[in-house]
Amino acid sequence: MHRPPRASLSAAALAVALAAATADSAAQARDVMSWLMPDVPPASMPRDGQPTDGIADQVVRYISQRWPEAEHRYIYANPKRTWLMIEKGEAACVVAALHTAERERLAHFVDTNLVPPLQLIVREATLARLPLNAHGEADLEKVLADRQLRGIIVERRSYGQKVDRAIAGRPPGSRLETTSVGDFGRNVLKLVSHGRADYTIDYDYSLQYASRSEPDIGKLHTVPIVQNNKPMLAGIACPRNAWGLAAVRRIDAIVGTREGAAAMLKAQSSWHTPASLQRYAAQIGEFQQQRSKPGLVSPP
Repeated sequence: MHRPPRASLSAAALAVALAAATADSAAQARDVMSWLMPDVPPASMPRDGQPTDGIADQVVRYISQRWPEAEHRYIYANPKRTWLMIEKGEAACVVAALHTAERERLAHFVDTNLVPPLQLIVREATLARLPLNAHGEADLEKVLADRQLRGIIVERRSYGQKVDRAIAGRPPGSRLETTSVGDFGRNVLKLVSHGRADYTIDYDYSLQYASRSEPDIGKLHTVPIVQNNKPMLAGIACPRNAWGLAAVRRIDAIVGTREGAAAMLKAQSSWHTPASLQRYAAQIGEFQQQRSKPGLVSPP
């Protein structure tokens, strides 16, 4: 039998070893993209550590599918940990972050959605008793001062600067109560639906999420608030450094198309109430027109 020379065997073995080493080095050199995901449904609803059908889940799945050269990792964290990582300049980006002037000092943003603001959520029987303006918006200060209206909110939760200010300034006779019973607001919504209170304050997507498992909650109505009636920009925030700027530009190129804009709108629309989407349809539509092109990135 003919046997290959020993030197040939050594050369073949060396070639295999080099190929394996090269492949291993390439794998090690692969970019890693870490996504900081909100830990509150329906913004995100992970299964086995992977995104599913929440608002942020759909956004990040769309982007990661079109960024195949990177390894995508998902970190589910509370806001305190999330923004501490951003402030430290760690190589990670926050998904579904509200875009505020204060946060721009810490992060570069690429805007993905225009989100309906926090709203008054009430029982149908309460609607006729609300102090509404010509646009159907409730005056929160008058609601808080009305001793016939019972309100309930979650203790120590921030509802945004304007709403928090109105709550803090309510008169002594206000019938607004606080509760530590949270469960992402679902239990508070249940109290309103059962008549234990006339109203609460929350996002309409919280109402939509809770109503999937509690049909009675789905009978509640959303009413815009005069003091808080502007939709808010939300998007992806990356640390304010060179890595973060490169990341938001890459993300902006992915979502800045007609297909990308449609995907961002779908992620949002699937969890907002029809009434809220209709109420802000013109503003959301205008934003999505802008989102269909690259360029919605905060300045360097």
